Amino acid sequence: MARKIEIDPSAGVCFGVEKAIATAEENLRDGKVVYGLGEMVHNDQETGRLEQLGLKTISTDDLDRIGPARVILRAHGEPPSTFRKAAANHIEIIDATCPIVTGLQKKIRKRYGEFDKDREQIVIFGKQGHPETIGLMGQTNDEAVLVTDPGKTGHVDPRKKVYLYSQTTMDPDQFEVLKANLEAFAATANSEKPQSLCSICNQMKRRKPELKKFAMTHDYMVFVSGKHSSNGKMLYEYCRQINPQTWWIHSPGDIDPGWFSGTGSSGETGRAGGARSSEGMGSTVRTGGPGKAVISQSSEGPGEAGSTGGTRRSANSGGTGSIGISGATSTPLWQLEQVRQYLADLITD
Repeated sequence: MARKIEIDPSAGVCFGVEKAIATAEENLRDGKVVYGLGEMVHNDQETGRLEQLGLKTISTDDLDRIGPARVILRAHGEPPSTFRKAAANHIEIIDATCPIVTGLQKKIRKRYGEFDKDREQIVIFGKQGHPETIGLMGQTNDEAVLVTDPGKTGHVDPRKKVYLYSQTTMDPDQFEVLKANLEAFAATANSEKPQSLCSICNQMKRRKPELKKFAMTHDYMVFVSGKHSSNGKMLYEYCRQINPQTWWIHSPGDIDPGWFSGTGSSGETGRAGGARSSEGMGSTVRTGGPGKAVISQSSEGPGEAGSTGGTRRSANSGGTGSIGISGATSTPLWQLEQVRQYLADLITD
């Protein structure tokens, strides 16, 4: 009897990332040079695919060097300083910022223009150095207080009222912990109760309960995300709490057949690069856009697992459990399908 291998129906890129990818593809069709400011998505395979189509990834510092050009802003958004620098260098900005992020930036900017700096403070719950957080902080001229850990709020001024916002991809449960901590903090200091806006997007709020339900129905879980995806790391760790037989990979080449035969151990194999590299797999992806792919195998490559020109270990060592495949909100469906097809070929009856 064939082993069940299933993709999480709630997985796939969020609509903001999908919009940014579609914007990049549309602007690359005319063959003209298009730059992307930072990785369009925190996923090496998808970024590589866009670069093969002609997208050139640059940093903010490069805006001073590329001259008049077209530059796409990714879904994470940018601070006002980026727009000023682009205008000064006669650069055409193609803004693919997620609409939810754009709305949040406007709310923070409006609050910043109205609040009393002597009596009030803006607090942003986010990840240090994350591009979205940089963009949100920029709406306050970097004067907002950044909190990265709900348990570490010592730098929040207890005398001032808090206006709390969040990076849209943070853990909603952790946001609630932070909100409760700040409310207790204010009560102890006899200051005004914090005013909070849970600005985490609804897709992210639904992601954990949907992932929990899916992970509980499978014996093994393979979680796919880019190595730089903080969202991927958070969801992988959550998935592993639900199902200890969970592995984190970045590409099919990270998969060890022993995982599904009782000879492997769960862990963050993908984050360290795994026993194999995706290089030499001989797998090519032709895509017509997000979620659309045709996977083909070639005989090129050094004979790593996954290429038809080399050897492949079988996972048919008595295992019969079902395998679930899920991913971050930055992991496209074509990549999950690539993993599913790889596993189907790898695991024999």
